[in-house]
Amino acid sequence: MKAPYLQIALDNTSLEEACNTLKGGLGEEVDIIECGTMLILMEGMKAVRCLRALYPDKIMVADAQLSVAHFGPKILAGGTQFVTMFSPARNEVKAEIQAYAKEHGQAVQIELYGDYGDSWTFDDLREWKELGITQIIYGRPSSASGPWTSQDVDFVRQLCDMGFEVTATGGVTYDDLDILAGLPLYAVICGRSIRNAPNPAAEARRIRNRIHELWK
Repeated sequence: MKAPYLQIALDNTSLEEACNTLKGGLGEEVDIIECGTMLILMEGMKAVRCLRALYPDKIMVADAQLSVAHFGPKILAGGTQFVTMFSPARNEVKAEIQAYAKEHGQAVQIELYGDYGDSWTFDDLREWKELGITQIIYGRPSSASGPWTSQDVDFVRQLCDMGFEVTATGGVTYDDLDILAGLPLYAVICGRSIRNAPNPAAEARRIRNRIHELWK
């Protein structure tokens, strides 16, 4: 089974802070660099363009949480492989951004917002798949705390079984990797667990090495 990519979430409030996060080798240790929602809100597309210029060989995600169709081309013009969409966005908006992204060799990722049943259902997921969307980000519910659980894993497994390429996020640490092992994940997102480590590059390397051990 292919090992999932390691993605760093840059939920910084300034471009300078994001660049400081990546320095010291962290940018080289991860597979995917995510320009976080807050960073885009504070710095605009300048942040996306600068990070793309600094790391031209990395997979990049613009976590724009789009819900308006005409913003899609403007975000994707920054050169990212993926742009995120707000899961409650209307399906016609999803379809329009997905069509534009596909035409330009890029893709949409939908992050599941809120709890199952309140904000999204598996029927919604089937509709999105019919639109051609294959990338889903599963974020643990906001009410969850502590390590990942078997219930989280069951949700992720159902998404994978539906044929989605799933990215797991929500407080993922080195210690959570064991319970996620065996799932055919596209990527694992780590934010604070890497950014707040004494040596972020070393922690990213430790996490990535463990991923490759578990998914070998």
